[in-house]
Amino acid sequence: MNRPAGDELLSVARRALLDELLPLLPEDKTYDVLMIANAMAIAARELAASQVAGGQGGGRIAGFLHTEKVQGTQPTEAGLAALIRRRGIDTSRHSSLRALLLSLTQEKLALSNPKYLRQEAD
Repeated sequence: MNRPAGDELLSVARRALLDELLPLLPEDKTYDVLMIANAMAIAARELAASQVAGGQGGGRIAGFLHTEKVQGTQPTEAGLAALIRRRGIDTSRHSSLRALLLSLTQEKLALSNPKYLRQEAD
């Protein structure tokens, strides 16, 4: 593996932004810098998760489609959304669909807003 990885580069750049550059900027730029730093942290977590998980969400969608014997639908979020819009899932299977959607949402929250999941657990 090539090092440093993208997530590591983003983390180092974020630390430099917050520790070295932010103190030098005018106070009215603080919010902008913190917003940029937050976006960098989200991007770093997404990169790290994609390197480790290899897209587990797509695997869970594929598993759901296989279990439901759905053919002709791409095992992606877009494919699942199209299937839902055209009401291609039997109502008796809505509980398993709900469980899949919840797990996909929690996975995204773990990347974009991990503090929220920690608050919900408390």
